[in-house]
Amino acid sequence: MKELLSHVKQEPAKLRIGKKGVTETIIEEVENLLKRDSAVKIKCLKIIPNESIEPIAKNIAKLTNSKLVEIRGKTFILLKI
Repeated sequence: MKELLSHVKQEPAKLRIGKKGVTETIIEEVENLLKRDSAVKIKCLKIIPNESIEPIAKNIAKLTNSKLVEIRGKTFILLKI
């Protein structure tokens, strides 16, 4: 698992969340990415306030049945359960 996380950390984010926030399309895309990969790196754009990152990440993890493993700045990593 450590190898997987270090690999994901080095890759660019596979999905970006913009001013529309978490939409049904975002959730579907995260689910598709998690089906293909064991972990997904997601970045929130600058328009999203820093204090909103953790609630957004936890909400996406809950809706996609995944685990939030790390938040770093405006980027977070979800792991397939």
